[in-house]
Parts: sequence; C-alpha cells; structure tokens
Amino acid sequence: MTRRVPVDLHWDMLGPADLDRIVDLHARAIRGMGSDQVKPEHPEFFAALLDGAGRIIGARAPAGDLVAYGVLQDGPDPGTRPDLWLGWPADARIQKLAGSSVAEAYRGRRLQCELIRRRVELADPDACLYATAAPSNPASWRSLLREGFEIRLLRRVYQNSLRYILARPARTAATPLAPTDEEAARPLDGLPLDEQDRLLSHGWRGRFVAPAVCALVPPEVVET
Repeated sequence: MTRRVPVDLHWDMLGPADLDRIVDLHARAIRGMGSDQVKPEHPEFFAALLDGAGRIIGARAPAGDLVAYGVLQDGPDPGTRPDLWLGWPADARIQKLAGSSVAEAYRGRRLQCELIRRRVELADPDACLYATAAPSNPASWRSLLREGFEIRLLRRVYQNSLRYILARPARTAATPLAPTDEEAARPLDGLPLDEQDRLLSHGWRGRFVAPAVCALVPPEVVET
C-alpha cells in the first residue's frame, strides 16, 4: 500500500538563511549516485536561486528539520535551448523544475510528486515548464509523468550526460489516463535508448498509459 504525504509537515518558501540546510540535504540525497543518475549542484547554484533566480519550496518536520525541497528556476539552464528543441515561441516564458531532494526517512511517501505539484502551482500561469531526468533514474521521471509532464526528447546535457527532456504547460491539468492502442504504444521498460531516441525525434511522447505502465505513444495518439 502506497504511503501518503505526511500531514504534519510545514511547507514554506525557503530563503538565504536556509542555504546550508539545502546544500546539506542535497549532498545527503545524492550520496552514492553518479552523474548518469543525478546532477550534483554547487552551493552557488542554490544561493543564486535564493537571491532571485528562482524559488525553492521546502517541507519541514515538526522539529524544524528540512526534509524536502524543490527548485523552480526562472529560465533554462545555460547553454540549453528547450524553446528550439520543443518548438516553443522565441518569447516563451520558460521555467524549469530544476531538482529536488527528500530526506531518506521520508522517502516512499509521494513527496516527490507533491514537490512537483506545488512547483507547478507556483509557476507563472503562462510558463512553458520543463525538467530533465536521467533514464537510469526512473523514480524521477515517473514522478514527473504522474504530474502531467511528457517525455519529449533525449539529449546529452550536463557535460554529456544523457537526460530525458520532459515538458508541460503550467496551467494545464495533469492529463488523465486515456484508452491507448496497446499495439501502437511502446512500453519504456526494455526499449533500447537508441530506439527511444528515434521515436521521440519523430514526435512520439512518453506518458503513463496504465497505472503502472510508462510507454511511448505515436503522434496520432498525442494529437487526439
């Protein structure tokens, strides 16, 4: 049985005084993970966000400890062009869900999904939202898919690390599961990355097509 988001957490926007707590939680959350799974961030990254380059929402335990945070970044990562990759207007307002961490004792309680949901609510109503997730980190991209994101592309970013590029509009509700032609959909489990890349480049998109099944669906399904 899936555990629910703890109800005793206090949610608020984090500020400069929380920098050390954020950096510490980030370091603990990615311990033992390689760059093929997660992008390590420097303290300067978080400091810039807290200084106006975005916003960071946090969840605190009753004792005051920071147990989860999620980043909403204004603008794309330096050197990336999601507007060109995804066909967005040149003047699109772009915001990125740029990472999150959950303390080990609080994992398995849907906090990642809650962090995504709250950041979507914080985003500019007209924003084009995107996120990146490593194919080798299914907990990350499955959470994003549950909250209305779609896998749109595979790209090498962050010093040549392979990432899914996921996107959604800020104010469009998460797409409910809809009947899908099972013969047309290609489940992601076991599908080679080069084949995923080929299909995505031809307009296929990654979605949940059943409660526990993530698949690529063809353009004719995307457009319906």
